[in-house]
Amino acid sequence: MKELLKQHNLKITNNRLEILDIIKELDLDATIKNILTKTQIDKSTVYRTIETLLKNNVIETSINHKNELYYQIKEHKHYIKCIKCHDKQEINICPVETIEKNGFKIISHKIEIDGICNKCTEKH
Repeated sequence: MKELLKQHNLKITNNRLEILDIIKELDLDATIKNILTKTQIDKSTVYRTIETLLKNNVIETSINHKNELYYQIKEHKHYIKCIKCHDKQEINICPVETIEKNGFKIISHKIEIDGICNKCTEKH
């Protein structure tokens, strides 16, 4: 996490490191409510830290399976997620590269595909 903060020219603080670790640990459940239950950092500092991380593109927001806003570390990765068991798997393709080859300049993107995994399909 220290390297991640360095890459974004942010000061490395214990609060930032702790919040990033919590976000990574909670994964799809990294809502503000759940982050607050995992730390002793005061509420206003958590909010300020998250705002700083968002503003500096270290983290981003998404919507989880419970239709809640959650935070995730911003990486150039794409995922497929099972709507039944909520398993999340990385996919190793990026269709955006094809779009850029056609002359369109992409500023940012995020691809999440929802479906039903093999384990859950076999149960029915």
